[in-house]
Amino acid sequence: MYQHGTFTFLGLDIEAFHREDRDLSAQMALRSQLLSILDSALKDAGLCSDAKILDRGDGAVVVLSCGPLRVLTGVVPRLTASLDNYNEGKPSRLLLRLRLAVHQGTAAYDERGGYIGRDLTFVFRMIESETMRRQLATTTQPIVLAVSEQVKEEVKAARAEDQQSIPKLGSLSFHTKETRATAWTAQLGRCVPA
Repeated sequence: MYQHGTFTFLGLDIEAFHREDRDLSAQMALRSQLLSILDSALKDAGLCSDAKILDRGDGAVVVLSCGPLRVLTGVVPRLTASLDNYNEGKPSRLLLRLRLAVHQGTAAYDERGGYIGRDLTFVFRMIESETMRRQLATTTQPIVLAVSEQVKEEVKAARAEDQQSIPKLGSLSFHTKETRATAWTAQLGRCVPA
């Protein structure tokens, strides 16, 4: 039996997870580190008990009942700082570079912990888009963040102090499978080799 709700979705995907120099041990290390950084960021933002993490192997989607501003002002800065600390001095094959996406919308979920819905799919389309991949590949910053138009509107309506802790967002048009839309993006973190 399905239930319905409105959620904030945070999608994360590791860049080039399956590239040639990343054997199984490197992939296990990267996945473990991503989940550790994510857990810490959620805990430090006071959202750990609210978060349902859907593991995707080379990434994750976090389903939260809070609004997207709490994710942008609480989770994203902590995740960025932890990623910067982790990447310090790491060899190329163990560097974590991420595509992040934040969207808010509805989903249906069942007792097995499965979630479905167009808004959840939209998060995947943002992080899987060729334009997001290209944007991360052409920067030395380790994170490219994308937010949906809906989240961008919430940012514009936010209090001044919340707006100050959210990075300046530029528009990015993307087309992935049947989805054509505009996202708002920022590059975050200390520079590492691309």
